[in-house]
Amino acid sequence: MSCYRRISKTLSVMLLAGIVAAPTSAFAACMQNRAVYTDRDDNYTLTFRPEESNDLQFSPAPTNEFTIVSNEKPDFKLTGLVVWPEEAVKRPLAMIMYNCGDAGASSEDLEDCSIWQGVVYALKEAAEAEPLPKAEEPAAQTVLFPDLLGALDAYDFGEAKPAEPLTWEAFRFKTCTQEAE
Repeated sequence: MSCYRRISKTLSVMLLAGIVAAPTSAFAACMQNRAVYTDRDDNYTLTFRPEESNDLQFSPAPTNEFTIVSNEKPDFKLTGLVVWPEEAVKRPLAMIMYNCGDAGASSEDLEDCSIWQGVVYALKEAAEAEPLPKAEEPAAQTVLFPDLLGALDAYDFGEAKPAEPLTWEAFRFKTCTQEAE
């Protein structure tokens, strides 16, 4: 195999894995609660919120809250939260919801509007998986929601569903929102 082909193949594998997605210093300087990510096709934006409102009265309170928005149809918005259930648990659990009510929602309401629940991961170079950082920790390079696509395909969004479906479960770091003054 020629040197050119080897370099080309290595670069292709790195790009597919999302390793060349963002400079290390950009996401390392950003805290997780201000990180903004995009899917590989730039059709969806994942934005972590600086404030943790705990609107749904979870106990323990979420360590991160976020939205996933369709760039083509901004009214299509999924909301999510990340919770570390106990000190002894080594991985955070996340929940992604659509059209949930405000504070005080019952467990039945949450069940109706929950689309996905599972462990959320931060991916580093070489696709090494770690727990998602908490709100005030340096942002992850890539965020992975395993099996999210299957859950989205199974949910009936009706006419609200964007024409461009989400086709990737990983979101790569894009930018950092500004701190409120």
